Amino acid sequence: MENNTRLRSIKIDIDKLITLADLGLGAERPLNKEKRYWIKKLVKQASNEFKPILVSPIKKTGYYILCDGWHRVQAAKKKKEKKMLALQVPIKAGLGLAKANKILRDIDKEHKYKLDTSGVIAHWALLRFKENNGSN
Repeated sequence: MENNTRLRSIKIDIDKLITLADLGLGAERPLNKEKRYWIKKLVKQASNEFKPILVSPIKKTGYYILCDGWHRVQAAKKKKEKKMLALQVPIKAGLGLAKANKILRDIDKEHKYKLDTSGVIAHWALLRFKENNGSN
């Protein structure tokens, strides 16, 4: 992503999110014990404590590809939320970040989450947004 590309903060309708699996670009994985654990943990948090999800707009459709934040989206749905805070990145960058996120999750899973790398993409996006908007 170019240094002059800014992440934009938006409130997004949860119903307007599409996953890579929905597009046939990723595997749909079953809602296993591990995923249920993370979602249940997130449901206990206040929604305003969630880190923003990471999305990329699908040109002229009003829909967005979910690049990072699937568990947070599922928790928000369980809480009957209609909108979420998101950071919007250009589509090309978003697809690359989604792929990197998948790799990091697989590495964490392989190491029983002791490396804690799966949050790197969300952390990077939040830092980048704060940098671009003069917040520290």
